[in-house]
This record gives sequence, C-alpha cells and structure tokens, in this order.
Amino acid sequence: MLPLVKLHPAISQAEENNLFDKLNEIYNKLPDMECDRCGTCCTVPNPAFIVEYLNMFRYVNKNMPERWPRFIAGAVRYYFLELVDINQRCPFLDSHNNCQVYEVRPFACRTYGLMGKRDAQGMARRNMEKLVEKYRTEHNIELPREIVEYELPYCEKVRVPNGGNKTPLELIQLLTADIGQLESFFVPMPVVENQFTFIPYVNHLVMSIVSEGARFRRPKVMQEFLAKGRSELLEDYMEKYKSTSF
Repeated sequence: MLPLVKLHPAISQAEENNLFDKLNEIYNKLPDMECDRCGTCCTVPNPAFIVEYLNMFRYVNKNMPERWPRFIAGAVRYYFLELVDINQRCPFLDSHNNCQVYEVRPFACRTYGLMGKRDAQGMARRNMEKLVEKYRTEHNIELPREIVEYELPYCEKVRVPNGGNKTPLELIQLLTADIGQLESFFVPMPVVENQFTFIPYVNHLVMSIVSEGARFRRPKVMQEFLAKGRSELLEDYMEKYKSTSF
C-alpha cells in the first residue's frame, strides 16, 4: 500500500500517464444503470485498486478537503472495529445513505448487483472462519457470531434501463483485467494478479496514514471494545489521525 509521502507523487505520475482518464474509459464501458442508493451494499465496503484509491484521494482533495477529518476518523474506526461491531459501515456514507465519493466509487461498487445472484457466500464464510480461528488462538478474542455469520444480501434494486439484461460476468472480468493493467503501473503484475492491492478505500486510507505500530495494536482495540463497548485507545487514534495534513 502507499504511504502518505508517496501519495502525491503517485497521483502526479498517474496524471502524467493519463491513468485516471483511462480508468474512466473503463468505467464508461459498463451499461447505464439505475440504483435506489439504499446503502445496503455499503455495509461491507467493496475492494478497490490503488489507481482507484488515488482517483478518490484526488477527488476529495480537490472538491471537499474539509471532509477529510470526518472521513479519516470514520476509516480508522471502521478498520479497528469491523470484526467486532456489526454497526460499522463504510465511512464515506453519510447519515442519509448517500455515498459522498459516488462519482469516483470503485469498479466493485459500480458492478454490485449487476451480475445476478452469485454463490460467493461459501468462500466468504470459509475465510471468516479462518479469521475466527486466528483471533481465537493468537489473541484470545472470540469474534461475535452475528459478524461471522453475516451475509451481505443480494441487491434487487439495481436496474439496467430500457429492459437491458444484467451485465455478463465475462465483461466484468475483462474490464477488471483492464484496470489490473493500469494497476501494474504501480506494482508488479504478480502482485496485481494475487490481489494484494485489491482492498477497500477504507483500508488503503488507513494504511497510508496510520502508523504500523498503531495497526499492530488492532487486537488490543478489539479486546477493549468487546469488554467495555468502547476503546480509549481507538478514540486516541481517531483524534490523532483525523488532523492528518495532505
């Protein structure tokens, strides 16, 4: 992931190589769609590539820099509590379920609900059970079953106008590969292919601004929250990092 000192140089390089224009061209190959924007899919933030994260970062810096403290505080809170608090949601969502970075939402958000029902819950559950065992054995933390067993509901509210069909999986796979080619500008292709940089905006932002030492204390924050319903350590982190200057 990109540390803070590399964000602006990376954005400049992306602009010089027209990567953001190319990214938008890929987005525009998706069919027009209608969405009720109910925020259901924002319960679990969708993953994004580095190039998409830089696109979002640039957008916020240009259009709403005053919102950074709130976005950062929300991202820090989400990162530390996502596995212990069922009420956590994407920090870019406002109180009215509006995505504040909708114009630069990542490809995974744009395609959610377009492919029809998929049987992806099995893999998600297996991965979650691995996390359960990891936190139980390494940190003596029992993850809440309501989080472990949570399944993001299938969205019935995404529509392709004019009676069009849902987007075929093959098209989405091809366009994802195209974004992967842009991603290879920043990291080697094997890294892209293994999806090591394919994480939510929230995580990209936290990895950029929160020190490794603070991230290492994630289990301690989780333990405090489970025991008390709040974490003073987390509150200190939120206060500290929300004043980050870009």
